[in-house]
Amino acid sequence: MTLLTYAVTVKVTPEKHHWDFGDNTGATTTKKGSKPLPGEEPQIGHDFQETGTKTVVMTTTFSGEFSVDGGPWLPIDGYAHVASNELEIDVYRFHRYLVDDDCYANPHGPDCR
Repeated sequence: MTLLTYAVTVKVTPEKHHWDFGDNTGATTTKKGSKPLPGEEPQIGHDFQETGTKTVVMTTTFSGEFSVDGGPWLPIDGYAHVASNELEIDVYRFHRYLVDDDCYANPHGPDCR
């Protein structure tokens, strides 16, 4: 952008990501997370303790720097906290069971309704 005839360039860097899992718990990471490849462990995960609809939000904290007319990069005081769009998820099961059949074969099995 141009400010008073000077070219000003701004650079932002994500510093950390805070996850609000919608169940009064959260986690802070330096990685935003991504879908793991088959066989990989997720970068961020959460075990819910109750079923129901949960609203998950990630807030990223950015630091910034600016440069005037190609000069040195100077830090911007403070941080910007930017929240993602809310994502509603339905937690319908939170236990893992080793079973040898499904709910069609055994309608009275674990978590079958």
